[in-house]
Amino acid sequence: MRSSHKEISDFEIMNWANAKVKNTGRASQMESFRDKSLANGIFLLELLSAVEPRVVNWYIVTKGENEEEKRLNATYIISVARKLGCSVFLLPEDIVEVLH
Repeated sequence: MRSSHKEISDFEIMNWANAKVKNTGRASQMESFRDKSLANGIFLLELLSAVEPRVVNWYIVTKGENEEEKRLNATYIISVARKLGCSVFLLPEDIVEVLH
């Protein structure tokens, strides 16, 4: 990712994502791209919702407490990201397993 001919670091992306979610009034945040709390998908859904508030249907989001719920959320994350026009280069298991 580049901004004004300058490489954007993972740290800058993480800070942007955390600030975006925090500005919606939610408390969750990520510590790194290997943060195991990302596995349940909640932070990523909150981030997508922060970008476009009406895009996430929270009635179908699970708590992500077991592998099946995590997989459902991960599949939904990819669907929502595509709906927003994002290019997606990962699979649900990449989210669930927190692969960087």
